[in-house]
Amino acid sequence: MRVFITLLGLVFSISVLGQNIHRCGTVEAISWREAENPGYTKAVQNTFEQVKHILAQKDVNDPTPIYQIPVVVHIVYNTPEENISSDLVYSQIARLNKDYRRLNENAGDTRSEFLPVAADAGIEFYLAGTDPQGNPSGGITRTQTTRTDFAPDFFGNGMDDVKQSSMGGVDAWDTDNYLNIWVCDLLGSGSLFQLLGFAYPPSTAPNWPANSGAPSSDLEGVVIHYGVFGEDNPAATGTLAVADKGRTAVHEIGHYLGLRHIWGDALFTDGCAEDDGLDDTPNASANAGQVCNFNNNTCTDSPVDFPDMIENYMDYAEEQCMNLFTQDQVDIMRSMLETARTELADGSVEPSGIDDMFDASEIGLFPNPNSGSFQLQLPQTEVLQSISIVDIKGTQVAQKSVSGSGRLMGLDFDLPAGAYLIRLQFESGLANKKLIVQ
Repeated sequence: MRVFITLLGLVFSISVLGQNIHRCGTVEAISWREAENPGYTKAVQNTFEQVKHILAQKDVNDPTPIYQIPVVVHIVYNTPEENISSDLVYSQIARLNKDYRRLNENAGDTRSEFLPVAADAGIEFYLAGTDPQGNPSGGITRTQTTRTDFAPDFFGNGMDDVKQSSMGGVDAWDTDNYLNIWVCDLLGSGSLFQLLGFAYPPSTAPNWPANSGAPSSDLEGVVIHYGVFGEDNPAATGTLAVADKGRTAVHEIGHYLGLRHIWGDALFTDGCAEDDGLDDTPNASANAGQVCNFNNNTCTDSPVDFPDMIENYMDYAEEQCMNLFTQDQVDIMRSMLETARTELADGSVEPSGIDDMFDASEIGLFPNPNSGSFQLQLPQTEVLQSISIVDIKGTQVAQKSVSGSGRLMGLDFDLPAGAYLIRLQFESGLANKKLIVQ
């Protein structure tokens, strides 16, 4: 009954908002767990109280060490459009690294009243270079499914189907050591329960009852609708245009690392009386409504009456105006990596680029170092589809669509001096070469 009531409220909100899409299903996933595991919601609150106690006992305001999280992206597709490009995946990793390190291009747009609490999380992400068996990997899996979509039904059933090969999805890699992200069609064509993404908070966080997070450890991770994964996704049009900057994944990974929505997820009560458990995110009566309205001030704060923090990644504003995590949010996420997801960022998984999908020694790159102009000698048996270049932060700085095999290819890129990784997407997989520009 609890799930039915929650989803009834959701359907009502959709009918009122017309074509607006429900941005995040984490609250519904939690409500579903509450129905199966009474006491879950109270346990979540207890977790926050305990974590805040942990934070009060030590200084975690310095974002060191830098925690680096290995990622595997499972692309589960039915149609070619859903089988998104590797370049979109690279752009998503770059967006995560910018936003979690406060290197985002719009960091300067943070309003002056929130600058004192805007923080660098000291968390970075990289595509995994090896799978759980130690085999070389590019950190991306592709699985074609006979299912037309993975939209949950009216009662919330089926939210985790994409995480299970037996249900037409794909099984997770070891969730203790990898952040699994599933990319699929979450919307469907006729579902009333339409989501862009969802994630469970840590299942092993302090003071949580057994099995209160994800139904099982192999269902830990993040699920994102294919049309909003990556930056400037060509499918992010129409109603999805509010989520075209790759920040749905930024938001959902925040949940995965223990954060709540900043307005406290009030459904049938005054949102000003609800809270996300953190002191430096002002209360709001509801979410930002998928717009960038900087005039919003829906609750009265004391002693300072702050406006709604619509630029926070854990709100529902249009993604172009999202630009910050707060210090308390950072402290929660880092504490979760220290107490609940301790193996995730322990450095045991090599990054993609150390090992390639096939023998990269077959590819010649010369001269190297160079000034940005160089030649590639391609393998006789491999057909090259695209070239992208990423810097040491994972940011894609150049891209070319090409076609060819078994020939010498001259290339010229305007790049600042530094170290880069050139990613060569072939029909059979991905190869990586180090590139030094002087």
